[in-house]
Amino acid sequence: MKNLSYLLFTIIFLWASDTASNEEEPFFEFEIIADEDGLPDAYQAFIKSPVCEKDKCYEIEITMQWDLIGRFQEYDTLTGQGLTKLDHIPFTDEDYLRLERLLKDPHSPIGDYKKEELILDTRKSDIDGFTGATIRAINDIVVGGGVYSCYTLWQLANQKFTDSITKMTIDLFDKKLINKMVNQQDLAVNYFIINNLKPNDFLTYRDEILQMITSNKGYFVKKSIEKMPKEIFRDSITQEYFAKRLNSYNYFTQVAFLKQLNTIRLTSSLKKTLLSQKEERNSLRSNLIKNLIQ
Repeated sequence: MKNLSYLLFTIIFLWASDTASNEEEPFFEFEIIADEDGLPDAYQAFIKSPVCEKDKCYEIEITMQWDLIGRFQEYDTLTGQGLTKLDHIPFTDEDYLRLERLLKDPHSPIGDYKKEELILDTRKSDIDGFTGATIRAINDIVVGGGVYSCYTLWQLANQKFTDSITKMTIDLFDKKLINKMVNQQDLAVNYFIINNLKPNDFLTYRDEILQMITSNKGYFVKKSIEKMPKEIFRDSITQEYFAKRLNSYNYFTQVAFLKQLNTIRLTSSLKKTLLSQKEERNSLRSNLIKNLIQ
């Protein structure tokens, strides 16, 4: 496992290099949360962020947590530093629940707007920028009187740090971490792994990749086969694995697999499987099989 202190510096550097320096940028401190085996389990950050509109700003202090692929998990305010709305009115319990629902939705429509587009009226307020009506598209998902706070926190939770977090996790990849992530049996995590492995890593993590394929079906299996470099299909264990399961795959997944076998020397059991799949009708699948066993 790579040095976590070095990697904490890396995530801060990656974030700083991707953003312009201006008065609205947040201050933050990241830490990696490890499980009982010392493996990375999540990322947590203390964030001090301004909420600004024109020349008016106030600060929010908050902690946020993400999983290993950058999905926001939870937030917490600091003691005595609760969130407020217009006129310094504190958030209610219902407001905090609404904010949590918003932050846990990475596809929220609030992300489709610029900050200056959130309010229709432009009458000034002392705290939250404008007192006008919130646009209808987000009115039911933000905290009334706290629209700019909601917008800033959603950006922090779902956009500001995501790329740096995923880069960090990719840099942490090793046998133990990949195995831990695969055993979560989370489809999004599985896609994250196969989309971010280097070609020469597929054979290193062959057993974990085959475990993911076993636990899934349909498009994920096809996508995994297409992502796998040809070299892994020269491996006899990989060929034996697919020889036992090829009949259970749909037509398009079988075609994806057969295309990978071009120029590959086949094991006897895989040849036997292909022979059993041979048919007379003219199709791409049939032609691929004929070319492989002739």
